[in-house]
Amino acid sequence: MKYFRTTIGICLALTISAFTTSFANAAADVADYIYTNANVRTMSDAQPRAEAVAIKDNKIVFVGSAVEAKAFAGPKTQVTDLKGQTVLPGFVSTHDHLIASQWTTLGVQLYDATDKADALAKIKAYAEANPNNKVITGIGWDKNMLEGLPVATDLDKAVADRPAIILDNTIHDAWLNTAALKAANITKDTKDAVPGVTYWERDEEGNPTGAAIEIQWFQAYIDMGAWDPDSMIPESAEYLLNLAASNGTTLVLVPGIITPNIKDVHGGMERDFETAMDILQDWANKDKLPLRVQAQPFFKTPVGDPQRFVDFGERMSKKFNSDLLRTRSLKIHPEGNTVAGTAPFIDPYKNQPDHRGAFNVQPETTMAIVTKAAKVGLDVFIHTDGDRSSRAAVDAILAARKIDADNRSALHHAIWVHPDDQKRIIDNKIPINSTPSFTNTFGGGKLDNERMIGYPRIDTSLGRYAHFARNGVKVGISADVPSTSPEMQGPLFVLDGATTGLDISTPDNKEVFPPNWKPMTVHEAMRAITIDAAWMLKMDDKVGSLEVGKYADLVVLASDPYEAKLGTAHQIPVLKTIMNGRITHQAK
Repeated sequence: MKYFRTTIGICLALTISAFTTSFANAAADVADYIYTNANVRTMSDAQPRAEAVAIKDNKIVFVGSAVEAKAFAGPKTQVTDLKGQTVLPGFVSTHDHLIASQWTTLGVQLYDATDKADALAKIKAYAEANPNNKVITGIGWDKNMLEGLPVATDLDKAVADRPAIILDNTIHDAWLNTAALKAANITKDTKDAVPGVTYWERDEEGNPTGAAIEIQWFQAYIDMGAWDPDSMIPESAEYLLNLAASNGTTLVLVPGIITPNIKDVHGGMERDFETAMDILQDWANKDKLPLRVQAQPFFKTPVGDPQRFVDFGERMSKKFNSDLLRTRSLKIHPEGNTVAGTAPFIDPYKNQPDHRGAFNVQPETTMAIVTKAAKVGLDVFIHTDGDRSSRAAVDAILAARKIDADNRSALHHAIWVHPDDQKRIIDNKIPINSTPSFTNTFGGGKLDNERMIGYPRIDTSLGRYAHFARNGVKVGISADVPSTSPEMQGPLFVLDGATTGLDISTPDNKEVFPPNWKPMTVHEAMRAITIDAAWMLKMDDKVGSLEVGKYADLVVLASDPYEAKLGTAHQIPVLKTIMNGRITHQAK
């Protein structure tokens, strides 16, 4: 009997001790906020589903059942009954120019113009409605809309009294009127930056005709008086970052702070980059930065010095090194684009049998930057459009991994990838970023790719990101604003493109392209805007899934994207976005 009483006493003491310890732990983590009775998709394989999330300060302290969450409630805890609404990790964009690029989208919007006459009518109407604008700007044309490259004399019909510069829907090329050419002093004697890649379209006598190819127009934009960095950089960042927050985005990679100085890699690029980052640092210090931002110095020049570029990146990585604002990687843009016939291909263009495109940044320069960066712990993300560019990028990344085993350098866009290099990407698990709109029918993409490259390469090599994801490669998907409209930035908009093969910006278009393309599953695409995207940015230990100890970055949706009809997830209202424990978007 004495033994029995002793045993009961010990068990009771242990029970009280365990309860006291559990209560003390919960008390120590009394939450500031509890979101309960929710459909929580954590994106964590260890605990995929839950009913509640508790937040203290800027961290997640509980993920689990609604009943268990009650232990984390105190007298000051704000408890929100979500009544079945969906909670997901905050979305991660691995490629959107959300700091200074809004200047490229200013002015008349031509994305929905049906033909040249319609485009000119829209431009004329905009100019007449804005008589005080010293320069008329705009964006959105493509060669299919205009039935070829544009000329100044056509634009003169809409605007003749002042400079006009209208960017194409990729922001790579521009259409200038005669007044703009004159204001920027563009003449027969003006040199092309890289003949055949970055150049002025000319007539038989060598006179510029009004089309500037592959950002040849940047300096002209400055010279005609269109660039105002003091107002454009902060206004652009404020608008675009808050827009992204309203779409549920909590972390973005900005692969180059796009200003007209970006080709001046050791001068204007450096100045504009540091100026913009200083602005964001001030916002971060004041709790006014709505997203976590990683930004990359940008290399797009045939004459830059690889070591000097890497040195600048290393200096920026030491200056901007917080989980809110960081530089930890670099961007190389080594080519033009397929639509302009400037992206480098292994085999000739279909419509130009003797032409294979060309590099703006030579493969040996890319190799030098990527390997030098690896020595100081920096990753490099490489824009790849043509399959020869993708091959050079894979070569460089594999070399970098011999230097740094945790190197996460990646191909960005990976629009065309030769089957041999697809195998190397899969075998070596080289991460990929893709913009679904660049490989479907958006912006005349089907017509351009069929005309310039054709089948069977379209079936075997175009837009292979879903194939990579199915084979274990970490894939991130994003909109690449401003090469797509800011209204297309939403990660759920991008998810819809990846899961259907459709151009979501034109709802009436039901044509899947490429025709034999197999889309991502919803789960693969969701990983590509959450945990896999966070992995690419070396933030997967802190964000990308809803787990105890991670930052409180999450989004509340009116319904579940997993249950939505394919192609309609972007229609789900974003009710609330929380970044670092702070509400950055609240639906009205």
